[in-house]
Amino acid sequence: MRNLSLAALAAVLYATPGGAQLPHLMPAGSLWLDVNYPKVFWTPTEGLTAGGYLALIRQLNFDNADAAPPYAGSVSLNGQISTSGSRDLTVEGRFPALVPGWRFVGTLDASREARANYFGIGNATVYDGDLVTGAQEHFYQAIETRWLARGEIQRRLTAGLRVLAGFHTERWRMSPLPGPSVLATDIAAGADPTLGVNTTDVTVRAGLVFDTRDDEPAANRGVLVEAIHAVTIGGDVDYSRTTVSAAGYVPIGDPAGPQWVLAARVLAQGMGGTPRVGSYQLIEASDRPFTGMGGALSHRALAANRFLGRNKILLNLDARYHVVNLPRAARASIMVFLDAGRVFEGAPFTLTTTDLKAGGGIGIFAQLGRAGIIGTTAGVGPDGVVLDFATRWIY
Repeated sequence: MRNLSLAALAAVLYATPGGAQLPHLMPAGSLWLDVNYPKVFWTPTEGLTAGGYLALIRQLNFDNADAAPPYAGSVSLNGQISTSGSRDLTVEGRFPALVPGWRFVGTLDASREARANYFGIGNATVYDGDLVTGAQEHFYQAIETRWLARGEIQRRLTAGLRVLAGFHTERWRMSPLPGPSVLATDIAAGADPTLGVNTTDVTVRAGLVFDTRDDEPAANRGVLVEAIHAVTIGGDVDYSRTTVSAAGYVPIGDPAGPQWVLAARVLAQGMGGTPRVGSYQLIEASDRPFTGMGGALSHRALAANRFLGRNKILLNLDARYHVVNLPRAARASIMVFLDAGRVFEGAPFTLTTTDLKAGGGIGIFAQLGRAGIIGTTAGVGPDGVVLDFATRWIY
């Protein structure tokens, strides 16, 4: 599917002139810095979107200026509303280095995506652009509503090794839009009893993290290995989710400012019990989970949530070249990537190369400061060209 919905965002959102920034909230000399801006942009999928972003950031002190976290703490409010009917409001606190040896994250989010992708369930789902017509323009779309509360605590055990514990509570609903659609067909066929129904999902999780990255937002060297196990403790579903992943970064060139970085990530996730389709999207990760299979943070050559299944395997390979590389100040990068993965539904989970969905492409990323990252990728996969926009590196 040609995912052009975010292609115009970079040019509009970050071209906002400095004079349009909201007034500064923190007094001069404060340990906290305010970062805020309005958002106005248009995309083919969502139409006109307007909103704003406000964050108060506690910077790292002088002694820890070269530490891996981008800041000591951050409290943010992010919201937007679109003419399509989509809307989102997120309140978040992230404190990776405010208390020595501890990390805390808390998130509240309420969202309604009026044009969410829905292609069906399983690794064999197909996309046919000829089926999207004026009479059935929402054939591969759905209305997805989510209310979410999530928290996590991490404690450093030794250098590089942390233990984590957290909770995730969510209420979601996937409803069909007017006209024929894959979702309407699946509801009529009884493919999943939670389709079209409000569903509550409450889990707790625990895990281990081994992290030697030199820079968490944009690593040049080191490894990140995670093993996380989550179980439901309430709600309308009963399942477990185990996620194991490993990412590595190898610099080539000057150690102080390498021009080339080779990066790779492998991930496997399995779900037991009776998970439902609304829980298939989430891929667990310490500090910040993501969704897939497909999209800017999982498989860049597939449309967002292109494949849904209870079990997943994923491989990402990157070659990143820093055209400008001023560590912790500014960076401009180009990259080539190869992504491959698949889901399992109605079939046992195995480590296999059979029926992998593979694709590759190129990307451009810019970074200002420690965490000001913006980029876009163009990938070619099984369904054609996919354009994505991101405000952080995929891993």
